[in-house]
Amino acid sequence: MTSMSDGGFENVFRTAVAKLYSNLVTRPTGKAVRFAVEQQIEESRGPCLSVLDFSHVGVIDFSCADEVIAKLLMKYQAADRPQDAFFVVQGASEHHRDLIETVLERHNLAIVAVDSEGSKLWGAAPSRLREVWEHLDRKGRTEVEDLASDRGVSPPVASSWLRRLAAWRLAVPEGQESYASLGHALFEPGAEPPTLS
Repeated sequence: MTSMSDGGFENVFRTAVAKLYSNLVTRPTGKAVRFAVEQQIEESRGPCLSVLDFSHVGVIDFSCADEVIAKLLMKYQAADRPQDAFFVVQGASEHHRDLIETVLERHNLAIVAVDSEGSKLWGAAPSRLREVWEHLDRKGRTEVEDLASDRGVSPPVASSWLRRLAAWRLAVPEGQESYASLGHALFEPGAEPPTLS
């Protein structure tokens, strides 16, 4: 499991998807975008956060969303993933969101999306996991004991919830007992916030 005890990602990549293709239609286009993102990740060392910026993307279709979002998440959620990578969507319109969420739900996946109002969880996370994610996102970071106390459960139960969030790539483990939200990791003091233009 990734340990982020130093308090930050070694690499934060901001991929302006529209610089690759302004319209994400057809599966080959989606594969090209995904390969570009994977290449960035593979060239990095240590845990990284990939911000997929849809700000200037006009049209996206189901096959592209499947290639770009679902396949990236499945690859880096897998136990045999090539390295630790986390993903955030930014700048997505409501049209993008509807299509991306359809793809996520089809594959039982979830992703964090950020905008000027903060972070949101898109996709198929079970209700209990979604509640824990919302709790973590509000706090920014939490210890297992604090979550257990706040939610009225035992530390092993709280730990299992947080480990599941990390396995879904929705929270960042910082040692054995502490976890940070992706929104907090992205906007933490000293980090350059993503541009939403």
